[in-house]
Amino acid sequence: MTVAIQQGLALGKQLAIAMLCAAPAVSFAQTAESPTKMPELFSVGYLAQVLGSLLVVFLCLFAVILLLRRFNRLGTVSGAPLKVVGSASVGHRERIVLIEAGDEQMLLGVAPGNVRMLHVLPEPITASNSNPAPQDFASILRAANPLGGRS
Repeated sequence: MTVAIQQGLALGKQLAIAMLCAAPAVSFAQTAESPTKMPELFSVGYLAQVLGSLLVVFLCLFAVILLLRRFNRLGTVSGAPLKVVGSASVGHRERIVLIEAGDEQMLLGVAPGNVRMLHVLPEPITASNSNPAPQDFASILRAANPLGGRS
């Protein structure tokens, strides 16, 4: 029985060596028969893929612009007759908004599906100068640098 196992192992080793030697020849024969084909640049499939990707990018850009307009993050027109002076959140979906229409200022309560006038102010509220005028970037950077102003 041990002789049969030894002969089987020897045969297995010979078979493994033969397969390892033949593998590069088979691989070389396959690459010689079918060379790699370069994709065509102006094929219908490639152009459809490029145009489809471009369309997706434009649709995403359009959606972002609509969302920005919806949430009023884009700049407002200066000189508009109506101007939001300030607002404060008083709940998850409720806000108090101070608007200026011409010479009057009105305090509005805004909730989903409901806008109510809370008060008309007899004299307009002016913006306080709690925020100083913006400085140049270099001075802000020097003030924020913990190591001091090295040049």
